[in-house]
Amino acid sequence: MAKIISILNYKGGVAKTTTAINLGTALWILGKKVLLIDTDAQCNLTGTLGFDATEGDNTLYEWLKEDDITPPVYQRYEGLNFIPASRKLLDIESYLMNKRSRETVLTKRLKTISDYFDYIIIDCSPKEGVLNDNSMTASDGVIVPVECSSYSMQGMQGIVYSIDDVKNNLNDELNLLGLVIVKYDKGTKIAREAAKYLEKNFPDKLFKTRIRKCVRFDESPMNHQSIFEFAPESNGAEDYIKLAEELSQTKRKKNWQTIATKAFEKNLEE
Repeated sequence: MAKIISILNYKGGVAKTTTAINLGTALWILGKKVLLIDTDAQCNLTGTLGFDATEGDNTLYEWLKEDDITPPVYQRYEGLNFIPASRKLLDIESYLMNKRSRETVLTKRLKTISDYFDYIIIDCSPKEGVLNDNSMTASDGVIVPVECSSYSMQGMQGIVYSIDDVKNNLNDELNLLGLVIVKYDKGTKIAREAAKYLEKNFPDKLFKTRIRKCVRFDESPMNHQSIFEFAPESNGAEDYIKLAEELSQTKRKKNWQTIATKAFEKNLEE
């Protein structure tokens, strides 16, 4: 059964989607079968993957509302799949509010497909709500990307409270897997101070890997690519493969970049 992980932070612009796509792709490069799920009506993950829903295409919205449709799992590469979002998710909160056991709808859906994957990575929206409660209720753990800024630090307690609330009331298996520092620039004072704060206050819940600032993260979505497809030699690719190793306790092969490039090319040819 898959390990299900929500990528969550209630602050926007802290690399949730960047982390979901690139961590998921890194796990795939390490040999894992991965499913990415976009639960945000902004559809950033869906757009980055180059998916544009047309009439008749099912997305997460239809899957949550209807009991008898085929899971809308689309293939990015063999072993790397995704469930897209759509703008219709803007209406899902009001729909779920009227459902009995409304926080467990996604849990029930994922039980039908979780055996096919090693990891399911859920890209959450940057706000509290029933859909995020669904994501956490379905998950084994939460990863929180944290930007080194005072605003990001201020929002930490709210996220920790939400995780604890879901753990105590909906999913006693849920855990904070860890905080991951993103957009890290060791040359700035605020980055160093934020890292020290997190080390002091979350000593057992802070990933050792830090995701450094990298302009390629801003460029790759415009090309509908992960950092590994767009800039495999970049610091960004190196950092996310390290994070995947840390999370999965799986070591990369020495020629992982060559292996990844050949895998991308093979799947594109097919």
